[in-house]
Amino acid sequence: MTAVLPLAANAPDAVVTRFIGFVLLAVSSVSFAVLARRNHRLNRFESRTAFWRYLVLTGVAGVAYGGFGVVWTVTNARLSLAFMQASLLVLIVVLSFAMREVYFDRADAPTEDRFSLETLRRVEVGFVVVILLEWLGVLLLGRSTVLRVVLGGGSLAFATYGVVFGESVQSRGTTQGTALDTLLRHLIPTLICVGLIGLGDLVGGLGVSPVIVGSVENVFVVMTATFLVTATIRLQQNVEGL
Repeated sequence: MTAVLPLAANAPDAVVTRFIGFVLLAVSSVSFAVLARRNHRLNRFESRTAFWRYLVLTGVAGVAYGGFGVVWTVTNARLSLAFMQASLLVLIVVLSFAMREVYFDRADAPTEDRFSLETLRRVEVGFVVVILLEWLGVLLLGRSTVLRVVLGGGSLAFATYGVVFGESVQSRGTTQGTALDTLLRHLIPTLICVGLIGLGDLVGGLGVSPVIVGSVENVFVVMTATFLVTATIRLQQNVEGL
């Protein structure tokens, strides 16, 4: 199972859907990165420099994932597949890091927290190692069963990491009614959807029909692009001072 076609069962409609989904994701990511950068320069949200940098990187990673996805859909080249899957993991990780920054920069953050930042840094280094191993593995071996499971499991784990922090901030109510709270309401669904893109590879690695795998990936690629657009609109409103 090292050379699965870009879309299950050569279905033309599925290929078109995947292609459009990747294009939408790449385009929306460009706008997201630009507006995140503008928010950073305008010093929105009380000098949350690291938060804005992670959001800019989220947009850059989204462009890379969408762009390499388009190339892979058209060419089925192993090189583009390796960079596409690595970009997906980077996208999830940097957006999760943005959620972590919000959690530790909140107004009610205690001196001692149940989440040790030092321990979390070690976990995050592990995330980076997984990304590098996934990229190298796909580059050398193609879309093997083991690597598909690693991608799927890693996607879900990385996304869960970020969602836990985002939901913790919202549950505390410290950002309630603020522009940051509104932005988080768009970013958390985006993170969930992008994390679920890897679900297709996970179930594919476990022997599920390629038709189902392709459909799952298509749905979440399009949903990720959609939620990213809504988050981009929120960023635009911040720039306009609404």
